[in-house]
Amino acid sequence: MLEIDGSYGEGGGQILRSSLTLSLLTGKPFKLINIRVKRKKPGLMPQHLACVKACKELSQAKTTGDSLGSTTLVFEPRTEPKAGRYFFDIGTAGATTLVFQTIFLPLSLAKGAEVILKGGTHVPYSPTYHYLEYVYEPMLASFGFKAELKLERAGFYPAGEGIIRAKIPPAEDLKCPLFCEKSQDNGSQAFGLERVLIISLISKDLPRHILERQAKSALGYFKSFSEISRLDELCEVKQEVVESSSPGTMCFVLLKGGSLRAGFSSLGARGLPAEEVGKSSAKLALEFLRKGAQVDPYLADQLVLPLAYLVYLGKATSMSYTTSSITMHLITQAWLVPLFLEGLRISVNNLDDGKGVVRIERS
Repeated sequence: MLEIDGSYGEGGGQILRSSLTLSLLTGKPFKLINIRVKRKKPGLMPQHLACVKACKELSQAKTTGDSLGSTTLVFEPRTEPKAGRYFFDIGTAGATTLVFQTIFLPLSLAKGAEVILKGGTHVPYSPTYHYLEYVYEPMLASFGFKAELKLERAGFYPAGEGIIRAKIPPAEDLKCPLFCEKSQDNGSQAFGLERVLIISLISKDLPRHILERQAKSALGYFKSFSEISRLDELCEVKQEVVESSSPGTMCFVLLKGGSLRAGFSSLGARGLPAEEVGKSSAKLALEFLRKGAQVDPYLADQLVLPLAYLVYLGKATSMSYTTSSITMHLITQAWLVPLFLEGLRISVNNLDDGKGVVRIERS
């Protein structure tokens, strides 16, 4: 049985979630120790237990240590995940998006499923629903892993109670993507950029002027960016009002074009002006564009597992891509994934301007 040190690198819930996914994909049991021991509240929290519960149900796994606050977990899958209908309730504002990412590949390879997830959909320190819909799913769909996603109700902190519905068809035509390099002139095509989508979102109990202020601030920040010609002509603005048990706002920016797909979310908070929410997401997007990388720092670590699995299956002998920055999440994924997928080597190296390159290959 694999024994994994949960305090390595990022040392958070990521190691747990990725281990669960890889266990379901390979059938390999594992023992995870030192779970979140460096955190203020160490051990398994409700959002982590929701991932364990979901994977346990999918694989009829035998588990030890799957309790609140536990710092050790033994997970032994006994069956391959099966197609069907599933409902998972985190019970808090924990991120439904992280649960989805944990079970997505196993269910996609299990001839599909329909899943309802209840909890947080737009909460700090996790992908927002819009990142899932506009960045993560489309990128994985290009590999052959698809999902039809629907936000039925938004879930902000502290109440959560958001609902995401996902219809996952069987994976087909699995392949590794081709990432295109970018040229050096200052036109939008130099960055592979064809579209900028700004989404301003509020819960329905908040004043509508917040929508306008967030969007106007983000759009104005893009218009002031002179490093790419005619950037403002690529911008499109959408406004969304959602049902939610807790009030909340978000400004999301999507950058799209060719193999480029990146997303940046900024959540509102009490006392934070709407203008700052819009500006924050636009600023993150423009900082990414300046680097000329292929994927954003969030997608960089989220791609390691699916791409490594495709190389493991023989869909390619190697893969590489650049990211605007190297995060501890990325370094942790590069360390963890080969523990399950033997025969692979994953390297993360620094480039100029803080960029990084990820290489996945057979060892």
